[in-house]
Amino acid sequence: MRRRVRTLATGLLLALVGALAFATPAQAAVVDVPFGPLSIAGYCQSKYPTAWIGFYESTGLRCYANPPGTLLHYVGPGDPYLACKHLTYDVVMTAFRGPSDALVCRVIR
Repeated sequence: MRRRVRTLATGLLLALVGALAFATPAQAAVVDVPFGPLSIAGYCQSKYPTAWIGFYESTGLRCYANPPGTLLHYVGPGDPYLACKHLTYDVVMTAFRGPSDALVCRVIR
């Protein structure tokens, strides 16, 4: 009886290990994730502490501050790819400008 139980247990263990060894990996998907001006501000503030908002304009990613009593004022440039790396944990493929000066990150999930 013990021999049968041991044989059965060994067989089940080998079957389980075999099933895990041949399991198919999860499928990755390419996704475009948009980020608006206030999201971009998180990246801008990591570079320029006074930054309040960020836009991906035709000239590139730009960070702005809003000192009391004034309009938006340019504080410095940013890197769109690094902004995507800052804003998401996904694997970033590329960054491009979206509608309304949004930052769109093409990522692998």
